[in-house]
Amino acid sequence: MAGTDSKHSVDETSPADDLGVPDCPSQTGFRHSIWKCLLLYPLATLPLGVGLLLAYWFPVGWMRATGHKCPLYSATYVILKDINGKECVEVVRRVEMEGSEEGATEDAKCSEKQSLLAARSAVLMYFEHRHLRFIYQHDGGRYVLLRSYEQGHTCEAIHLLMDGLSNETHSERLKVHGPNSMDVPVKSYHALFIEEVLHPFYVFQMLSVLFWFVDEYYYYSGCVLFISLLSVLVSLVQTRRYLKQLHDMVAFSCSVTVIRDHKEIKDVPGDSLVPGDVLVVPPSGMVMPCDAALLTGTAIVNESMLTGESVPVTKTPIPSDATPYNPTLCKRHTLFGGTQVIQTRFYSHSSVLAVVVRTGFYTAKGGMVRSILFPKPLTMKFYLDAIKFVLIMAVIAGVGVAYSITIFQVHHFEVKESVLRALDIITIAVPPALPAALTVGTVYALNRLRKQQIFCISPQRVNLCGKIKLVCFDKTGTLTEDSLDLQGVIPASGGSFLSLVEDPSELMPGPLLHAMATCHSLTTIDGEVRGDPLELKMFSSTKWVLQEPGDDCTRFDSVIPTIVHPPHVVQVPNHDQLLSDAGSTTATPTLGPIDIGGVELGIMRQFTFSSDLQRMSVMVKALPTPDPKLLHVYVKGAPETIHKLCQPSSIPPDFFQVLGELTKKGLRVLAVGHRKLHMPWNRAQRMQRSAVECELTFCGLLVMQNKLKPATTPTISTLMDADIRVVMVTGDNLLTAACVARECGMVDPCHRVIHLSASAAPSHDMHGQPSISYSLLGEGKDLCQGTTISMESNIGVTVHKSLRPFHLAIDGHAFGIVRQCFPELLPQLLVKGTIFARMSPDQKAQLVSDLQSLGYSVAMCGDGANDCGALKMAHAGISLSEAEASIASPFTSKVADISCVPKVIKEGRCALVTSFSVFKFMAVYSLIEFVTAAILYYYSSNLNDFEYIYVDLVIILSIAFVMGFTGPHPHLVKERPPGTLAGVHVVFSLLLQIALMIVAQVGALYYLKSQYWYVPFVPKEDSQNLVNSENTVLFEVANYQYIAVALVFSSGAPYRRPFWTNYWFVLCLLVIMPFNLYLTLAPGTWWVWLWDKLGLVQPPSLWFRAGIVELACLHFLLAYCIEVYILPTKWMKTLLRVMRCKRIPRNRYKHVLASLDSSWPPVQLESQISVN
Repeated sequence: MAGTDSKHSVDETSPADDLGVPDCPSQTGFRHSIWKCLLLYPLATLPLGVGLLLAYWFPVGWMRATGHKCPLYSATYVILKDINGKECVEVVRRVEMEGSEEGATEDAKCSEKQSLLAARSAVLMYFEHRHLRFIYQHDGGRYVLLRSYEQGHTCEAIHLLMDGLSNETHSERLKVHGPNSMDVPVKSYHALFIEEVLHPFYVFQMLSVLFWFVDEYYYYSGCVLFISLLSVLVSLVQTRRYLKQLHDMVAFSCSVTVIRDHKEIKDVPGDSLVPGDVLVVPPSGMVMPCDAALLTGTAIVNESMLTGESVPVTKTPIPSDATPYNPTLCKRHTLFGGTQVIQTRFYSHSSVLAVVVRTGFYTAKGGMVRSILFPKPLTMKFYLDAIKFVLIMAVIAGVGVAYSITIFQVHHFEVKESVLRALDIITIAVPPALPAALTVGTVYALNRLRKQQIFCISPQRVNLCGKIKLVCFDKTGTLTEDSLDLQGVIPASGGSFLSLVEDPSELMPGPLLHAMATCHSLTTIDGEVRGDPLELKMFSSTKWVLQEPGDDCTRFDSVIPTIVHPPHVVQVPNHDQLLSDAGSTTATPTLGPIDIGGVELGIMRQFTFSSDLQRMSVMVKALPTPDPKLLHVYVKGAPETIHKLCQPSSIPPDFFQVLGELTKKGLRVLAVGHRKLHMPWNRAQRMQRSAVECELTFCGLLVMQNKLKPATTPTISTLMDADIRVVMVTGDNLLTAACVARECGMVDPCHRVIHLSASAAPSHDMHGQPSISYSLLGEGKDLCQGTTISMESNIGVTVHKSLRPFHLAIDGHAFGIVRQCFPELLPQLLVKGTIFARMSPDQKAQLVSDLQSLGYSVAMCGDGANDCGALKMAHAGISLSEAEASIASPFTSKVADISCVPKVIKEGRCALVTSFSVFKFMAVYSLIEFVTAAILYYYSSNLNDFEYIYVDLVIILSIAFVMGFTGPHPHLVKERPPGTLAGVHVVFSLLLQIALMIVAQVGALYYLKSQYWYVPFVPKEDSQNLVNSENTVLFEVANYQYIAVALVFSSGAPYRRPFWTNYWFVLCLLVIMPFNLYLTLAPGTWWVWLWDKLGLVQPPSLWFRAGIVELACLHFLLAYCIEVYILPTKWMKTLLRVMRCKRIPRNRYKHVLASLDSSWPPVQLESQISVN
C-alpha cells in the first residue's frame, strides 16, 4: 500500500542491514476507539479478567479490537511487522522542536534526508522498535529508520565537521537521536513477579491448583502451589541477576571533551553526545562511549570486548576523499563504543580528534546488546512438534472431559461434581510441568560445558549443536598456532631471487630489511612491544629496536612517529659481494661488521592491514638523509596481491614457481614491495591509498612456518569418522591452505584436490564472458588444459572418469565470480568444496549462509575478528577466546584449540536426546495417570490427595529432574539423533508404549477380579469413593509403570552414557523402587497411618501381591524389548520408512550429491579440449 498521508499503512520493507531491521517496515496506523474501549474493557474484566489476560498475551489483536485504522500522521499506535514476520505494537511519541533553519539544515547533513525532519516540522513524531528510532517523514507519509553517518556520507564530508556543532544544532539532534546511553532496565521483583505469573504455563498451573482445591485436594494443591511459588522466586532471582549483569555490562557514564561552537573545547557528559560531535581523544586513552570516525592522529585500541581478540589494533584517520564512509567497511578508521583506547599520538602534542558517527544502541556494542535482548528466533522442529503434541494432549483431554461427564451423569452425580472431575482430567492429560522439563537437558549441558571452559550466551543453540553436519574452520590461530616460526627471507634483486637467508638480521640495510622493521602495527604498551603475533615475529627477527614517541623525536618535521633503529653495531652483508652476485639465484651474501648505529626510520603514515585488500603499507622517513622530501613506501601482503602492484621488471620470472614450492610445503609466505616518493610531507599525507600502493619494486619473500596445534589432527579425524564434514575457510594462500588440509587429515593423502579458478569478463572486451577452469593441485597436471567454460557454453565435454575422490579448492575471487556469474554451479561447489582460501570476512559469512541454504546444519570455529560475521551466521559459532563470554559468538572456548568442537557437538546431541527422553517420559506419564483416572472414573472413584502427591511430586518430579544428569557418550557416531517429535520412529515408540501400558492396567484389573476374595466395589453417593481395591491395584501398577518408562527412555549409547553412570538417577530409583515394593508386598498392618493416608486396601493374598510385581516386571521387559531390540532393527526401520513414505532426501545437499557424476568437474588428462 502506498505510503501517503491518506493511507493507513505502508508496506515498503527494504532489506535488513547491519542494524538488523529494515529501513521502512510494513506499518499501519491506529488510534483507540472510544466506543470500542467502553464496550470491550468492561467485558474483558467480567469473566475473572480472562479478556485482559488475552489482551496481555495478544497485544496486536487487542489493538485491532479496541482501535481503528487511521493515517500514520495522526496515529497514536503503529502496528509493524518486524524482520522475522512477527507483528508488534509500538507507541508513537511526539517531541516539540524549535524548528530553527540552522538546526534543520545541520540535521539534514547528519542523517539521510528521509530519516529526519524533511519539512522542518515543529513536532517530531517517532516510535522506538528494539531500541531503534523510526522517524515520521512528512514527504513520504511513513516512518523510516533514523540514520546517522553510517550510510550516505563520504569521508570528505565527515572531515568537514572538524569545527564541531553549534549549541543549537546539538540541542536539536539530542531531541532527534536521544541520549547516548544504553539503558537495559532492571525491573523490580514486583514487576517480574507479575510478568512471570501471567505466563501461560503458570496461569494454567494456578487454574489447576484452584480446581484441585475446590475438589478438596487440599494437601496436593498446597504442595503444588508451594513448589510453583518456589519456582517463580528462583526464576525471578535468576532473571533479575541476568538483567543486572547485562545492565552493568552496558551501563557506562563518563565525562568527555568535545569541540563545540567553532573549536571551543568543553567537557560534557558522555550521554549528551550526538552524531556530528567532535570528540577529543586523550593521549592516555579512554573507554569509547560511542562509535567515532578518527579524523586526526592514530590510536591503539583493545577491541577484545567486541571481537574476543586481545591483540591491540592500530586505528588511523579516515581518508579525506570521496570514499563512502561505512563503519563496518572502514573499521580500521573507526573507534567503536565500549572498546578501550590504550593510547593516541599525533603531531607535536596536537589533539587527536574523532567525529561521533553512532550513539546508544546504534553503535557496534549496542548492536550486540540488542542481539542478546532480541535474539534471532531459532525454528527448531523439536519445539514446534512439542507444541503440536500439547495440542494433541488437549484433544485427548477434551475426549476425557466428554467421557467423565457421561460417566458421572450415568452414576447420577451432581453437576458440580461432574464438572470438577471433568476439569480435573484436563490437568492430568496436559502436564503443566512439560515446558520446564524440556529445558532440563540444556541446563545440564551448559553446566558441563562450563566446567570444560566452554561458555554459551545463547542456550537455545545447544540443541541445534546436536544436528551439526558440517564444521567450518579458520586456519591461522584455529587449526594452526598463533605464533609463527620465521624460516627466513628470500631477497630479490635485479629481477631474480637470491638464496634463502635464515637470519634476517644478517641482511644488508635496504628495502627488505627496512620493510620488516617498519611495515607493521606494533606498539609499546607498558614497555612491552605488542601486536599481531606474525608482525612480532617478523620485527623481532631483525633485532631492531622500536621506540615510541618521546621528547627527542622532533627531527621529523614536527611529527612524532614511531621510530625504529638497529643496534649500534650489527653484522651486515658485504655490499660489493652482494652486487657481484645479484644476478645469481644461488648466491649467498657474505657478512662483515659495519657500524650503522646512526640510522633511524620514522613511520610517518600507516595504511593498516585490510582483509579485503590483503595488504598493509607504511610511509617511512630515514635520518640522516640528504633529501628532506624523500619518503619510502613499504608494502607487505599476500604474494598474489603484491605481484599485481609491482613493476613487472622487478618480479623474478620464476615467482609463481618459487611461491608454489613454498606453499605446497605448508609454509606461509608474504611478499614485500617498495617505492620512493619525492614530495613534501603534507602532500604525501593527503595521498589516497591506491595512489601510494602502486608501481612498487619487488623486494622479496618472507617465509614462515605455521605449525598445527596438537589437538587439530585428532579432532579432524574424530569429526570425519563421525561423518561430519569439515571445511577450511581462511584468508591465507590457497596452496598453503591445501597443504595444511592434507597435513591435518582434512584431505586424505589419496584424494585429489582440484583448484577451481574463475576469471571475470575483460573490461575492454564488450563480448567477453566470465569463465572457469579446473586444475589439479599437488600432481603438476592440468585437469582441463586449455579448457575454458564460459557462461554461454552448453557443449558437452568428453571426460575422463576419475575413480579417486576429489575435493574442490577455490579462492575468494573465484568464489565471488561463481556466485555472481555461475549460480547454477554454486551447489556443486558447496557440496564438494573443502578449501576456501583468500576469503574476506563477508565472504566467510556468505559461505556459511550458502551452506545453510542447502540444508546443512553448520558450525563455525574461529579465533579472530575476521570470523565474527561467520560465527554469528552459523547455527553454532565457537570463538577461541580468553574471554569467558565473548559476545562475538554464541559459544566461547577458553581452551584455544578446536578440541572444543566435538565437545559441543557431543553435548548438543546429549541435550537433544535428553529433551526427547524427558518429553516422552512426561507424555507417557500423563497418559498413564490419565488412563488410571479414567478407569477409576468408571467406578466413580479417583486417586486421593496423597496418592497424587506421591506420584507427581515424589516419583515424577524427582525422576524428571535427575534424568538430565546423564552425560554425553565419549564417542561421536555417524548417525545424528532425530530432530523432530513428529517422526514416525518417535510416534510409533510412544504408541507402542501407551498400548502396552493400557494392556497392563486393564490386565491388572482383570487379575484382581479373578481372585476368589474379590468383592465388587459399590460407590456411595455421599462419598468421594477413594478407598477400594481397584484404586489400590491401579495405583501400585501405575507406580511401577512410571519407573519402567523412565528406565526405558533413559537410553545410553550412542549419544549418552549408560544410565547407571547417572548416580543421582540411580539413587532416585534405589529410593523409590524399594518403597513401591513395600507398598505392594508389605502387610496392611505395618505403618497403618501410611495406608490410611494413601487410602490403600491391601489385598489379603501375598501371592496376588507378588503377581502384581511379576506383572510390573513383565511390563518392563516388554517395554525394554520394544525400545531396544525391536524399534532399532533394520526391518523395523524399513517398515517405518515405508510408513512415512520417504522416497527422496529432504535436505537439498543430498540431492546435489546424488546428481553428481563423473562428468563434473570436467576432466581430460589425455588431450586438450576447446569449448567455444
